[in-house]
Amino acid sequence: MKGTKGQISHEVAPGRLDDVNEVLGFKCLHYSVTESNGTVEITIVKKAANQELTFGIRTVPDTAVPTKDYTHVNKIITMPSREKELKIYVPIVNDDEWEPDLDFFVELYDPNGVEVNGEPPRYNGEDTRCKVTILDEDFPGTIGFELTDLRVSKGQEKVDITICR
Repeated sequence: MKGTKGQISHEVAPGRLDDVNEVLGFKCLHYSVTESNGTVEITIVKKAANQELTFGIRTVPDTAVPTKDYTHVNKIITMPSREKELKIYVPIVNDDEWEPDLDFFVELYDPNGVEVNGEPPRYNGEDTRCKVTILDEDFPGTIGFELTDLRVSKGQEKVDITICR
């Protein structure tokens, strides 16, 4: 499904998850965004009707590196009882350097939970963690020789060839 310009969201089909959170979760479990888009829009869905919810959201690195490929997010959010969905935005870094497509995760966590390894625990359920793939549009560049013709004498032991990118 096409999302905002430069972004693809892969909707979760009903009944496709074995373990879901009954209170809140992500609308999609996999987002793809082009590097030049600048941000990825992620939708959180509240499943508990007419209830104010306070929860945490954080990014978790995978092959993408915080500050180099995206801006790390870690904040506490209060969702009013009347709201059913909330959109959050994670900034994506656009550089001119070619690299393969990169991934990171976004998690929903309990800010009041008992910390494990210095961090509050992620909420239970497969739909409380989504993957974001950053699609790189930069070209790897071209490579060639500085000179296309080079004369070498038969007795010469070594030749210096300059490669340009």
